[in-house]
Amino acid sequence: KTSSLKESSGEILQTKKPDRTTTIPDTNAEAALEATLLAELLEISNKHASSRFGNTTKKYVTASNDATEVGCSTNGGDVEERNEIHKSAKSFLECTPEDSQFNQYWYSKPTIQCLCEAIVEVAAGKKIAFLSTPSLYFALPVTERKNCTLFEFDKNWAKDPGFEFFNFEDCEAINPALQHSFDMVVVDPPFITRDVWEKYAFATKKLLKATSIGGNDEVGSVLATTVAENIPIMNELFQARPNVFKPNIPNLVYQYNVYTNFDCKALSKVNPEIKLNDK
Repeated sequence: KTSSLKESSGEILQTKKPDRTTTIPDTNAEAALEATLLAELLEISNKHASSRFGNTTKKYVTASNDATEVGCSTNGGDVEERNEIHKSAKSFLECTPEDSQFNQYWYSKPTIQCLCEAIVEVAAGKKIAFLSTPSLYFALPVTERKNCTLFEFDKNWAKDPGFEFFNFEDCEAINPALQHSFDMVVVDPPFITRDVWEKYAFATKKLLKATSIGGNDEVGSVLATTVAENIPIMNELFQARPNVFKPNIPNLVYQYNVYTNFDCKALSKVNPEIKLNDK
């Protein structure tokens, strides 16, 4: 997940909030509590990021040079495909430290593995747009990645052939040649607030193909990750619902869900990394 910071001001946008808040009938009190929680989390996040990135030399992985191009199974279960995802995910995590400037927090390797298998299960051979999800884009099998585009603010990946610069503050700037051309969009914004999600939803609708079946408009597939408190927002913006599988993001202190507007076998199982009542 990578932030689209305003380049003119260099302002750091509002950070993510915890996944549990207390329900308070009074609207003003609720707003005050949320503001306090956000301020506390920002302070914790900044201190944690400073300790993690102070002496880090950053390298970036692009398309894996040691990955073998293999045919992908349509059900996400091919052994060679799983091995390639595993190898690419490992390479990405080892070579690409999280960057606090962009509010980057990577999924764990097993989570990347499961999410990529889910993506291949649903959209093998199709065009997929990855919005602020470089860890999933670069872990995808080579034969699948050639049909994909990474929409990303961090220009360190600009040399990758599938890279498209993306600033969620300016979704109108999306390349017209790529609009309404994707079968699936994978989304993980750097922030969880409604205003940011509305901008990502706008971008998603610009990218997905619009098809009509039996006189009804059908939207493409959407996979997104965010906190449980955003269930109503995910349903409203994407008609998406949470899956049984929950992603592990090691350096976040609260738990995300995986939301999709489709059924998926890969996401129907419990993630063994996540214990009940964790985070």
